[in-house]
Amino acid sequence: MQISTFEPAPATPSQSSGRTGGLAALINPLSFRMSLRDRAERSAASIRAHGGEVFEVNGLDSIQQALHEALQRPIGRLVLAGGDGTLQATATWLARHRDQYPLPELIVLAAGRTNYVAADLGTRKNFLATLERILETGVDGLHPVDRATLALKHPSIGTEHGFFMAGAIVDQVIRDVHRWQEEHPGWRRRHHAASAFGVARIALRRLFGVHRFESPRLEIEAAGLGRIGGPCRFLLATTLLLGRSLVDPYARRGEGALRLTAVRRDARALYRHLPRLVSGRFSAAMNPKVGYLSGNCSRIRIHGIGAITLDGQEFDLDVRTPLTIETGQVFRFLRP
Repeated sequence: MQISTFEPAPATPSQSSGRTGGLAALINPLSFRMSLRDRAERSAASIRAHGGEVFEVNGLDSIQQALHEALQRPIGRLVLAGGDGTLQATATWLARHRDQYPLPELIVLAAGRTNYVAADLGTRKNFLATLERILETGVDGLHPVDRATLALKHPSIGTEHGFFMAGAIVDQVIRDVHRWQEEHPGWRRRHHAASAFGVARIALRRLFGVHRFESPRLEIEAAGLGRIGGPCRFLLATTLLLGRSLVDPYARRGEGALRLTAVRRDARALYRHLPRLVSGRFSAAMNPKVGYLSGNCSRIRIHGIGAITLDGQEFDLDVRTPLTIETGQVFRFLRP
């Protein structure tokens, strides 16, 4: 993959924007919102006007190369204008190289289609206006928010860092939507409702018996929370608080930075409990004995899992080795 570097404007002391260094940005012009009209050019111009260096990225190789180049000089703030996958790749690279480079403070703009982290932080609205407000405010006027990553450890992938993991049928749905979007470019891929349309398509196909998903047989252990085993429908894990979201499918029980929800295929009264599950209002009766494992914990170990998506990025695993999830690198994000 090729990487294009926009030449930055010369920095001045008043433009030096980080507590320990300057400003840099990774812009993915192919991400959903960034690809509309001239948003990539306008974002780059705004960052250059504040003394920042801008890197255009469009995949894992270019993200890694851009980070390597950007961090050759002290960087205090790093703007990420792309989708969740751009943040996931950046978080993993920074965590792997934290002994080599100081961690910059991150500014995440919602330039993709979902942007779970931006929604959690409160930077999801109008990314151009949000970017300008952040750059004009200055560091001391911004609000820092700390979030730890999920650190996923498995021989098939090494250690990957991210903020939202999906497994079981949730992973299968995400992958199916990704395939559908790739096979049907045009308005269905570029439209705001493309993902929702893809999920609705799956629901209709399932209703008419065309689409079927397999519930993988998993053994899930969550330290201090419990364990379940058997064919599982749902598997979700995150470190996000989701206080701004209507969908927050994690029980308010247990301790630790990791939030987990796993539901067996034979979970008692699943469809009747769906409203409670989606909103995180688990009753005492929704417990591991009847197929529900949900809440906070410090460590997760999953046996038998062969596929996951992490911040929308697909990873295949050797089912013979368990996947371990722990609290990973803590990043500081800035928001207005």
